[in-house]
Amino acid sequence: MQTARRAGIVLGSICAAIATLAAGMPARAADAPAWQIAARVHYGASGNASGYSAVVVLAKNDAWAFGGTNPGGPSTPTAVRWDGTRWQSSRLPGGLNGFIVAASASSPSNVWAVGDGYALRWNGVRWSIAKTWSNNPEITSVAVIGRDDVWVFGSSSFINGQANLGTWHYDGHRWAAVAGAAGIYRASAISENNIWAITVSPRGGSVVHYNGTAFTSVPGVDAVLRGTQLNDVLAVSRHNVWVSGTAPVNAADGHLVLAHWNGRCWRRFVAPWPVQLAERFATDGGGGVWIPVVTGGGGSATWILHLSRDGVWTRTEITAARGSGVGVGDLALIPGTTTLWGTGGLVSTSGGDAAIWAHGMATDRLAVRIHPTVPDHLTFGPRGVLRVYFTAGSEAAVRVFVITRRDAGRRVTVHPRPEPASST
Repeated sequence: MQTARRAGIVLGSICAAIATLAAGMPARAADAPAWQIAARVHYGASGNASGYSAVVVLAKNDAWAFGGTNPGGPSTPTAVRWDGTRWQSSRLPGGLNGFIVAASASSPSNVWAVGDGYALRWNGVRWSIAKTWSNNPEITSVAVIGRDDVWVFGSSSFINGQANLGTWHYDGHRWAAVAGAAGIYRASAISENNIWAITVSPRGGSVVHYNGTAFTSVPGVDAVLRGTQLNDVLAVSRHNVWVSGTAPVNAADGHLVLAHWNGRCWRRFVAPWPVQLAERFATDGGGGVWIPVVTGGGGSATWILHLSRDGVWTRTEITAARGSGVGVGDLALIPGTTTLWGTGGLVSTSGGDAAIWAHGMATDRLAVRIHPTVPDHLTFGPRGVLRVYFTAGSEAAVRVFVITRRDAGRRVTVHPRPEPASST
């Protein structure tokens, strides 16, 4: 099973000695392939600050990115799908507001996405509304195990005062509220009796585990995460579980903290750079993790930090054009590779675009941007850059830049002209 957030089970207790990598431990400049923008999209009015907030990857040729037309203002949710060649829009049901905040999948025909007050499902052909809740309660996570096993979670109300959804479960026929699990913020599941989750509170939060019967606190991990504001949980297997947060709690310039379970004990890692906010993260396919963060203070910037399996920290700054800001909110590994997709946005004083980043792509650089509708045509830009315009429905057109890595001036690769995007 492949999901946006996979998890395993923790058994046993913490090791007597906690191994800590603190601020003074090894760190070096990043030398891995750069994170590059793979797609850039603007939705609606020019002043909209469009953004993508979640990504699900099922295979090399199957991924989804979700977000909204104007997060922070009047907005409608959006979805785009990667088919191995290009990102293209996917029509969502009408009448929805806000933006999609989390997503998960168990198969290409069972993809779920959630926003404030609703859960959507893709059945391989079209999207439909699977569930709505009154009063638009805050939803923060979804874990999909199968067609008849879906969990939806809402954060505790201390985050922003919005109504608390609690925890809900779908068994393939009906939805039911789950007692004793009201404070869960994010979760990650690998099977019906192996679900990991975190709660959040003004004191930092806790790690809990579902064994098929109830959610209970995980013994021993509190010592590793003491004084840490929890943010996310990700488990690759029953011997490879990660929890992230920032310490100290409620500090403007704290440090990223990762707790790792190796099947025997917990280990604590602390990044050497000040961090204001940590986002959702992903494994690197080689025993380490990638995690986007925002630094605080007057020099606020977005970085993607990397912790190798050997405990070495590196970081890559994610930059934008002069006068613009950038945010990366979610990462996902392509199964069986060391390649990742990331989602977020590029923001300026006049608006912003939703953006998708790629890391470790072996193919020629491919960037996509949606523009107002223009006739289909080809143009050559400076330095051998080929611009391909084609329609994508009635609202926008896609401009594709194909830039070969060897010699853009002498060799240009053009993919077959795609058919106009269709909706079902």
